[in-house]
Amino acid sequence: MPNVGTRTRRLPQRTCVSCATTTNKRELIRVVRTPEGRVVADPTGKEAGRGAYICGAAECWDQAVRKGRLARSLKVKLSNEDAEGLRQFASGLTGKSE
Repeated sequence: MPNVGTRTRRLPQRTCVSCATTTNKRELIRVVRTPEGRVVADPTGKEAGRGAYICGAAECWDQAVRKGRLARSLKVKLSNEDAEGLRQFASGLTGKSE
């Protein structure tokens, strides 16, 4: 008798804008450009706006902000205030380090 109803659900995959690692959506942190034009971290993944994903590595957050990878993905110029807010958020992460 075949296994009926035991389908495994496919997990959504996303790519880190900095290191280009592809993994499950829930393992990455979403950063969103809000309708007002602000750029903020969205740990819940439910904030309205254009999103990009970054892994938990401190180097990835630094490169995403400093080298403009995040700004390019979100199609926005990152203000100094938003960049500082993202740096502060990243400093509180205890993610992987590569």
